[in-house]
Amino acid sequence: MMEMLPYVFIAIVGLVSGIFSGVSGGGGAILMIPAFIFSGLPPQMAVATAKMSGLGGDFGGLVAFIKSGHIRKDIIKVMVPIAIIIGLITPLVFAVIANRSFQIALAIIMIVMLPTLFIKKKALKRPTRKHKLIGYFLYTAVLFLQGIFSGGVGSLAVYVLTLLFGTSRIETMATRRAIIAVMSPIAFIALLISGFINIGLGLVGLITQFIGTHIGAKIVLKRGETFVSVVMAITILISSITLLVNAS
Repeated sequence: MMEMLPYVFIAIVGLVSGIFSGVSGGGGAILMIPAFIFSGLPPQMAVATAKMSGLGGDFGGLVAFIKSGHIRKDIIKVMVPIAIIIGLITPLVFAVIANRSFQIALAIIMIVMLPTLFIKKKALKRPTRKHKLIGYFLYTAVLFLQGIFSGGVGSLAVYVLTLLFGTSRIETMATRRAIIAVMSPIAFIALLISGFINIGLGLVGLITQFIGTHIGAKIVLKRGETFVSVVMAITILISSITLLVNAS
């Protein structure tokens, strides 16, 4: 009976983090990594296993958005090939120790830029070709950093998409899901082969996160842009604090 407790615990946290991730557009790893550590996994294995459980969140959210018309296909066409390359590269530097000063700088940037989430889309200038090129470059950097740091960094993509590509909040969530759903399985396979993943706990987290994220994404589609902006702001604030704590 006691042997089942870690699985029950991960199932509960997976469902909760999935709903949170579905509503906010990401951030499930913020809850899952500590949960896996609490279940007895060493930190590096906890991060890798969270990437496996995160597949449930990636695809649970994508399934909810795929027929909604909110996925920006123009961005997908450019970023999907890049995401494949990033997925192959990031596991090679997975064991690299994060630079603390860099994490602190990222957290401060994300907090300072929080007010931009509440800028009305109509008030933004139509994105130019130059804006989009900068956007693709910065999004590539965000994907690479997300592969290394996991929880927190992915929130930077919100700023890249909304400010440089002019996406709505729901378009941002849907497009991010589609791109990550391509990158994550590749990184997962590489980490699995390397022996970093606890398959049992990861599978439980994957299933419950899929269910939770699907529920959360459905809530988003019903509640609309204002609701999403508030939840995104809260998520980015939590992500920033997480980066600061991890860097301390």
